[in-house]
Amino acid sequence: MATVTHNQIYREVRAYLLGLFSCPSKSVIQGYQNDAPLPNNAIVMTILFEHSLDVAANYYEPVENKAIVQQSVEITMQIDFYGEESGDRARKLCNLWRNHYTTARLSSCQPLYAKDPMQMTFINEQSRYEQRWMVELTLQYNPEFEHEQTYLDMPTITLLNP
Repeated sequence: MATVTHNQIYREVRAYLLGLFSCPSKSVIQGYQNDAPLPNNAIVMTILFEHSLDVAANYYEPVENKAIVQQSVEITMQIDFYGEESGDRARKLCNLWRNHYTTARLSSCQPLYAKDPMQMTFINEQSRYEQRWMVELTLQYNPEFEHEQTYLDMPTITLLNP
């Protein structure tokens, strides 16, 4: 299992957003849920994709007969803001994403950059316009996986025909 998982990243970013906007805990959710209406003034987090930033590094631990493989990974996460404060919240997130405020509050991942907010107003199920602003964030995390590794300390060579 990875040392850092998507679930951990969602939990950490969610806690960050709850603190940043001082909003009720039920208003910040992961992805869209089927057959469930969005909470008022919802903030929705969705990991869109990820890609590797480097070649995997290998670390060897002969005493424990294992090897650890680590790689730096960039994640793009979409944050959707709904409601009357959605535009202001989107701007606040963009301004603070690459600030020490954010780096001090995230530990399993770190911010890289954020795209400018985009207005994505939509028509809801009651045929009414609803405010929605969207921000794409990028962040880096460094998952590690370990596997068994057999090591050879001191080989003995026996010559058959000296």
